[in-house]
Amino acid sequence: MVRLTSALGVLLALNGAIASPAGDTTPDRVSLAKRATCTPASLGDTQQDDTPAITAAIASCGNGGTIVIPAGKTYSLRTMLDFTGCVNCDFQLEGTLKSSTDTTYWSTQPAIIYFKNIAGVTFRSLTGTGVINGNGQAAYDRWATETFARPTVIYVVGGSKLTFSGFKVHNPPNAFIGQKGGVQDVTYASLTMTAASKSTNLPKNTDGFDIGESTYTLIQDVVVSNQDDCIAFKSGCNYVTVDGITCEGTNHGLVVGSLGKDNDDYAKNVYVTRATMTNCGKAAGIKVYPGGSTHGTSTVSNVTWDGVDVQGCDYGAQIQSCYGSDAADCDANPSLATLSGIYFKDFTGTTNSKQAPAVANINCSPSMVCDLHFSDWAVVNPSGDTVNYCANIDGDPGITCTTGASG
Repeated sequence: MVRLTSALGVLLALNGAIASPAGDTTPDRVSLAKRATCTPASLGDTQQDDTPAITAAIASCGNGGTIVIPAGKTYSLRTMLDFTGCVNCDFQLEGTLKSSTDTTYWSTQPAIIYFKNIAGVTFRSLTGTGVINGNGQAAYDRWATETFARPTVIYVVGGSKLTFSGFKVHNPPNAFIGQKGGVQDVTYASLTMTAASKSTNLPKNTDGFDIGESTYTLIQDVVVSNQDDCIAFKSGCNYVTVDGITCEGTNHGLVVGSLGKDNDDYAKNVYVTRATMTNCGKAAGIKVYPGGSTHGTSTVSNVTWDGVDVQGCDYGAQIQSCYGSDAADCDANPSLATLSGIYFKDFTGTTNSKQAPAVANINCSPSMVCDLHFSDWAVVNPSGDTVNYCANIDGDPGITCTTGASG
């Protein structure tokens, strides 16, 4: 009882001190101030550019404040939206940000929405109504006749503590989301990302996520329907967790690489769980270039896919040590990559019949370190026969291997 009374007395004394500052003590007005909120006005005309209004809102309210894109409103992005000036800001996307179709302009820009060295941003839809429309049809049609540069929809370069959640991204002209430049602590959650064409010219290079040089990335409860890598774990990525991913369409799955094209590359500490892979070229895999003076050496370590449902993919797993080349070149210049601590755990489901009877194609070169481990591997081929093609795996991989691996 004495202790309780003493503690209560101290608490009351503290409360009194806070409520009634002594002498000339002044409360910290800045810390007590309400977060500033800006709602930029849309011009309501897709031929007019709303980017300057949003940029002005970031300049006014971006330092710890809130910028709101209201539901039911469409904002036309005819120039790149740069988040410079956002410091711990809250960007609430409840309406639509729609890119223009000016492929000539966008070929000069790295991104539609650009985050360079941003220290703290929450970019989210609280209601789930928020949309970024990449408006990529013009890019798909132009790409059918010529190659040209195209922007990534959301591009993060450097910075720290960025969160993206709750919105949809449609029809990117290129990749949906990319990050590099040593960015740290990035979260992508509850996103739906779809690419579809209205013509016979299919979307091209619409990677869901290109995760480059960065540390501590979380991708959680995301749906991707596209025509290229669902997630590409690229050189420099470190500590990436994927917890809940659905990959649909004719995409290339959850892939490390490609690595070693021009420089020495690495990817490490990647963990994927709760993945559903539908109609992909591969559910999971690694792509490295061959050896030789024109290529670098690839190092991949501590990568785990754990809990993957394979539905109609060409392969459940694929390792390519001759990526971007042919058999003659790879025989002369075998890959010198190091793959260590690579785990395929708890894979279930059925492939398609394109590579029948194979469900895995694991092609390591004789010169590689190929430390692979399979457990609870239960992927089957609809043909009735099920084969895992393997070459040059170090030790017992945990599956029954048959010769004939390639790629």
